[in-house]
Amino acid sequence: MATPKKGSESELKADYRKWLREQGAYVFSPVQMGMGKTTVDDLVCWRGLFLAIEAKKPGTKNKPTPNQKTTLQEVSAAGGATLVAYSLEDVKARLRAMHQYTAP
Repeated sequence: MATPKKGSESELKADYRKWLREQGAYVFSPVQMGMGKTTVDDLVCWRGLFLAIEAKKPGTKNKPTPNQKTTLQEVSAAGGATLVAYSLEDVKARLRAMHQYTAP
């Protein structure tokens, strides 16, 4: 596998996937093949909580596509957490918020 380009979306994904796994999270990164239902970049289970992540190039204001928005809305409606991530800090902040929300 090639080294992700500095400041790219692929570098962001590699960084947060590594960090999530270090936190003990299960990370599933589906490969979209154009068949069946589409999804977002990563589906994560962490401490019994579900998080769907759509990554966008750092430093941009890129928005999810209509299909990605629909998927994020479906996950949210089912009780899962969602995130459009532009940085590793976005992912860390979302996990902190999820943990505080569910902590006794």
